[in-house]
Amino acid sequence: MVPALAIVGKSGVGKTGVMEKLIAEFKARGYRVATVKHSHQMVEMDAEGKDTWRFSRAGSDASVVSSPSKLTVFRNASREPSIEEALVSLGDSYDIVIFEGFKRGRLPKIEVHRSELGKDMICAPEELIAVITDEELAIGLPGFKFNDISGIADFIEKEIIAGARHEISVFANGKKVLMKPFVKGIISSAILAMLGSLKNTGIIKNAVISIRNGSGSPAFGDGEKDD
Repeated sequence: MVPALAIVGKSGVGKTGVMEKLIAEFKARGYRVATVKHSHQMVEMDAEGKDTWRFSRAGSDASVVSSPSKLTVFRNASREPSIEEALVSLGDSYDIVIFEGFKRGRLPKIEVHRSELGKDMICAPEELIAVITDEELAIGLPGFKFNDISGIADFIEKEIIAGARHEISVFANGKKVLMKPFVKGIISSAILAMLGSLKNTGIIKNAVISIRNGSGSPAFGDGEKDD
């Protein structure tokens, strides 16, 4: 899974501005960056009458517009996708994904706080890894000033990006498979070793493997799981 974190805070506190500066900073450092914005309202970007709108009306579950400079995906959803599903949809082509909002999700969170909006915060200290604030907060967390974008990026590099370099995530039928650390280590080491033995793979920074069970039958035996 691509390293990810959420920038959270009250409405009007300046989350988008912080994200804009962080994106520019990480791009200057050579990172590939993706962003995800959380909205409580229905967002409709596929205009009525356009070809993709017509495909959707005809029953297509997803449509893609491919052009020389952009790839746009329109996908129907019966419910709000989870953070994990959003990350899977983005793919593994990025070094860091920054979410705006998602205060109730399980991502590492940095809260943006301004004293003029009140002393209270939207997340408890134990839910956060750091704060960006214009005042001193005695909450036992790393604190950064709004203009210290380089310092914030350094912190994210150390705590989020570096810590996820050997991470592996497995999804079956769209649901994340929970694994203990030693199982992750065995699977990732075996897969990387096999891929590394193939021609023209070079240095493998990330790998995405998709397996479709065309027969619809269990992969092993009768499908029983070990305890």
